[in-house]
Amino acid sequence: MLGEARLESAVCASLGDLVAELDRGAALVVITEEAIATADLSPLTGWLAGQEQWSDLPFILLTSRGGGLERNPAAARYLDLLGNITFLERPFHPTTLISIVRSAVRARRRQYEARARLIALQESEARYRTLFENIEVGFCIIEMLFDEAGHAVDYRFIEANPAFAAQAGFDPAGRRMREIVPDHESSWFEFYGRVAATGEPGRVEQGSATLGRWWDVHAFRVGRATERRVAVLFNDITARRDAEIRLQTLNETLEAQVAARSAERDRLWNLSQDMLARADFSGMMSAVSPAWTRVLGWSAEELLSRGYASFMHPEDEGATLAAIVAMAQSGEPTRFENRIATKDGGWKPIEWTVAPEPDGENFIAVGRDLTHAKAREAELEAAQVALRQSQKMEAMGSLTGGVAHDFNNLLTPIIGSLDMLHRKGLGSEREKRLIDGALQSAERARMLVQRLLAFARRQPLQAMAVDVSQLVAGMLDLIGSTLGPAIDLAVDAPAGLPLARADANQLEMALLNLAVNARDAMPGGGELHVEVRRESVRDRRPGLPRGHYVRLSVRDTGTGMDEPTLARAIEPFFSTKGIGKGTGLGLSMVHGLAAQLGGALTIESDVGRGTAVSLWLPVSHDPLPVEHRPRAGEVGDEPHGTALLVDDEDLVRMSTAHMLSDMGFDVVEAASGESALSMLAAGLDPQLLVTDHLMPGITGAQLVEAVRADRPSLKALIVSGYAEAEGIDPAIPRLTKPFRRDELAATLAALTTGAEAGGAH
Repeated sequence: MLGEARLESAVCASLGDLVAELDRGAALVVITEEAIATADLSPLTGWLAGQEQWSDLPFILLTSRGGGLERNPAAARYLDLLGNITFLERPFHPTTLISIVRSAVRARRRQYEARARLIALQESEARYRTLFENIEVGFCIIEMLFDEAGHAVDYRFIEANPAFAAQAGFDPAGRRMREIVPDHESSWFEFYGRVAATGEPGRVEQGSATLGRWWDVHAFRVGRATERRVAVLFNDITARRDAEIRLQTLNETLEAQVAARSAERDRLWNLSQDMLARADFSGMMSAVSPAWTRVLGWSAEELLSRGYASFMHPEDEGATLAAIVAMAQSGEPTRFENRIATKDGGWKPIEWTVAPEPDGENFIAVGRDLTHAKAREAELEAAQVALRQSQKMEAMGSLTGGVAHDFNNLLTPIIGSLDMLHRKGLGSEREKRLIDGALQSAERARMLVQRLLAFARRQPLQAMAVDVSQLVAGMLDLIGSTLGPAIDLAVDAPAGLPLARADANQLEMALLNLAVNARDAMPGGGELHVEVRRESVRDRRPGLPRGHYVRLSVRDTGTGMDEPTLARAIEPFFSTKGIGKGTGLGLSMVHGLAAQLGGALTIESDVGRGTAVSLWLPVSHDPLPVEHRPRAGEVGDEPHGTALLVDDEDLVRMSTAHMLSDMGFDVVEAASGESALSMLAAGLDPQLLVTDHLMPGITGAQLVEAVRADRPSLKALIVSGYAEAEGIDPAIPRLTKPFRRDELAATLAALTTGAEAGGAH
């Protein structure tokens, strides 16, 4: 049975063979009760006890008596020994076994996916910890403490990196600052308190007389505002600060102190990590410290032989020279940032502090390399952007799920009622056409909700062989109506092309998204060309593996995209359509679809000439799947007994009741699971139970379980407004709202014969 269902399996003659097979890897174990009733299970239980934390191997136990403790006293022992176990009573239908096995395989696959995420998280934490442990900049996270009046009076160290002690001069060890330095200046508490209270980052160069140091500090709030936590990046700039003071006061000192301080200045000049220089206002430098060569790569001779403006980035040259001129006029020190060329052809951001000398012709410059600081700031910004995108996706998924459920409940009576009117052929020819049109629109609404729900939940793709040319031909009317009369549609999709591996529903949505994007790029009209071709990639291309593909291209004659826009085109939530005119998800969804299928998305665009988007789909060697279409009358018109219909939505219940009555059932309606149980307790004896899943009180799955405890042979069908089946026994047939009379009839026919109900599950 497993082989026919294309489920690979291995037969084990003993528990020893089973343990050996488990060491090689397995998704689940199917075992008979007789095989373990009297056997020594210690090797198996020992293997289970040694599983990793993420692993919980599923077992399917074939018993002569099914169920849990109430029907099989030995179940408690098996549950204790094996843990994750499903009981299956023999004899059983092959469909039941295959359904349980596939459910277990999916659960096992989710375990391995959880392991992969755990490994990725551990690696990410390791990278963070490596950076945290090895950066030379001091870093800590503090928790601000306020008095009753709201004034910051102290802070507690939550975390600090190894470089903290070297940069700060003390070890925080989780203590409060007042405990370490009781006389610490209040200005520090006010600065950090303002960052914690307002959430606005702050940067300051400030010293502490108590500690005898100066620091360059960058502080920003982390976590929730109520936590009042501040992250602090800082460098000890005591040496640089002293150098600036000494340089500024050098000409004011007495002649007797010059000789004593020259050696000290030279040591600072040679050992400073900052770039020190003496330059004149005419544009030349007369002295540079060794740090210039370490930071930029230029030799002292190269630096002194060229004007300093020649090393500046062209975009920064004007502002830098203007700042130097202003300093010369005011006679006051100033600070600015610019980009300085490196010898290898790159650019480095430098923060400068410049001060004029008393002679009015020269000035002293101190430059600090900001490369690492800016890289850290960029990493933090990227992390914050990623977090915001993740929160957007999570919010969209939650919103979509609720809206889709309610919308499906609204569509169910609409589609059901229109379908009944269509089947009965009521009204004049014009009224029949109106009914048909309304029914087609409702069906499109159903398809839209299902696709939106599937995307929001990131459901796995149903990849299979697809005739792309045939799919395009089937969408021409929809694409044409979407484009409008101002855009000419040209299609080149020849028959006989290889089949592509794709999800037909998702591919239709991708094509429609591309058509909408093209339409919006041609506000004044134009031409849209859809082309399907077979392509073979033999040379390596970025993002496109070598192989055979079916390429679906959509080319417009619209406004096109410039290079910056093209570079961001597939970013989630990036849109050029303006507020309220686009979600920014269209190209991102198409790109994700192509990547999941093993293909690629390529975009070519010229401003003013249009855009061509190509979806590369791998060629499939599987045959076209045979589509099951429910047929009218699969449940005959003769009476079939009593059907108990349970749904808390009155209109949905009324529509479904009409369908069941039309099939020959005597329908008894209940607005809740509790009401249904009361009717059954009062003597109602239905032959069929049709129930909604999500209802106030007990759910449909819980109702079926409770009813079958006393009536195990009662046929039951669960109807759900969600695409997911969480909490529903896989063995119970289910039908997704909204549905038509034929779909309900086909599902009930399969339920009656014990066969699988086509696409109803």
